[in-house]
Amino acid sequence: MRSPWPVADVGLVPDGSTSPQPAAAGWWFARVPVGDGRSSRLIVYATPAYPDGSLVDLPAGDAAKTPGYCMLAELVDGVVVGLAVASTLVPKAAPLWFAEVREAMAQPPAVHLMAFVGHGVRPGALLDETALSNVDVAGPDQLGAVRWYPATGEVDQIYVDPAHRRMRIGTALLHAAAVLSVARGWSRLWGDGQRTAMGEAFRNASYWRERAADLTHVAPPMTPGDGAPSDLDAGDAL
Repeated sequence: MRSPWPVADVGLVPDGSTSPQPAAAGWWFARVPVGDGRSSRLIVYATPAYPDGSLVDLPAGDAAKTPGYCMLAELVDGVVVGLAVASTLVPKAAPLWFAEVREAMAQPPAVHLMAFVGHGVRPGALLDETALSNVDVAGPDQLGAVRWYPATGEVDQIYVDPAHRRMRIGTALLHAAAVLSVARGWSRLWGDGQRTAMGEAFRNASYWRERAADLTHVAPPMTPGDGAPSDLDAGDAL
């Protein structure tokens, strides 16, 4: 991974990528009011009930009965304060919380979303860099991270610590980043044709195959000594 906690706001500047975006998977989005009117949820469903990318308004009661739930973002006064991924998608993952760090000085500007457990933070919480600085965690405490360009939605890197693979941490991170991007009004996530051998295994064994272009270039493993894809759980082979 690159420097884990760079700082500052993201300026949305396209990266000039010439890689074609793949055809979108069948996700649609529901805005759901919660509580006193200040709180709401953006819920993502993976069903053909609406065309891919549709944004609909649902009462809370209807949202609870709607099948195909994948993930949600919790918002208060329009600000994302939490991220949750359906347990059916990540049954092996511990209750995660997330931290977001923005790279304004990168070219193009980028965002890191990191996954942690414990340290006194409630599962599902989304911390910004200021809040993260008040938690006793360091780079080695990360279970994994995803880095992407919010202007275009292109995913640059995904990493899961070797000790935490086969737990669907990568799946959780991609889903959490996907709903965060939509909640922020950024471009939807997608991947180009460059990835590691383990990333290719993940792409071919998951929903991500609908959001990532066919393989064009095999990148070296991010962790020295990583084995072949067949040696890992392809559902989280990152």
